[in-house]
Amino acid sequence: MADKRSNRYEAILEHVFFDNYEQGNDEVNFERDDLVKAASSLNIDLPKNLGDVIYSTRYRTSLPSSICELAPEGKEWIIRGRGRAKYAFCLAGTFRIKPNEMLLTTKIPDATPEIIRAAAQTDEQALLAVIRYNRLIDIFLGVAAYSLQNHLRTTVEEIGQVEIDEIYVAVDSAGQQYIIPVQAKGHNDEIGVTQPEQDLAVCSSKWPSFTSRSIAVQFMDDGVVALFLLVMNDGEIRVAKEAHYELVPYAEITDEDRSLYRQAENI
Repeated sequence: MADKRSNRYEAILEHVFFDNYEQGNDEVNFERDDLVKAASSLNIDLPKNLGDVIYSTRYRTSLPSSICELAPEGKEWIIRGRGRAKYAFCLAGTFRIKPNEMLLTTKIPDATPEIIRAAAQTDEQALLAVIRYNRLIDIFLGVAAYSLQNHLRTTVEEIGQVEIDEIYVAVDSAGQQYIIPVQAKGHNDEIGVTQPEQDLAVCSSKWPSFTSRSIAVQFMDDGVVALFLLVMNDGEIRVAKEAHYELVPYAEITDEDRSLYRQAENI
C-alpha cells in the first residue's frame, strides 16, 4: 500500500512540475488545485488527504528522479510554501540534517513517567513528551524553557499554512527572552530544511520581540535523542549546534561517565 501511495504521489507531482517547468527555471510555482487537475489527467484516484502529497515528499520520500535529474551539481529541488494553497518547486543547496554518529552521547537521568511512554502512540508523541519531561531544551540551550503550545497551526502571508510540532518560550540568565519552535521526527522521517524556514518565519511574524531559536529533534538508535539548533545562513538552513542525549536510570550514570563529561566541558 505504501509503494502504491508513493508511486501515485510521484506521478501527480511529476505531472505538475513538467506542466509548469521551463528550461532554466530555479523556481516552479503551482497551486493546490494543480494536484487535483494532475490526478484527473492521469486517471489517478485523488488522495483523501491532498496535503499528504506535499508533506510526504518533504519529509519521507524524494521527488521523482525525472525532476531530481534537472538540478545542477550542488543543488536539489525541494518544495516550499508560497502562500495559501500555493507552492513552488525550488532549487536549494544539497544539505541533509542527519545525526553525527561520531558525536559524544550524554547520559541524562530519565524523568519520563512510565505511563507516558506506555500511552504514546507515535514516535513524534513520545519524542515531544521525552523532550518536555526531561527539560532537554533547557539543557541543550542553557535557558529556562516552558512549553507554550503543541501543534500550532497558523498562516504566514508569503508561505501559507504552517504547523509547528511544539512551541516553547524561554529566558536566559541575562533576561533575554526566546521563542523556540521544535520540529520532532521519528527514526524513519527526514528532518526537512523547509520546516525550520517556516518556523522561523512564523516566529518573526507572531513574536517579533522575542529571539527565535529553531530546534529539530530526532530519535536515533537505542532511544538516543539528537537535538539540533538550526539557523539561517546566506539563505540556507545550517546546523549551529548538535547534541545527543541518552535517557537512563540514575544508577546507570557512572563516575567514568561524569569524568568524561568534565573533560568534554573543558575542551
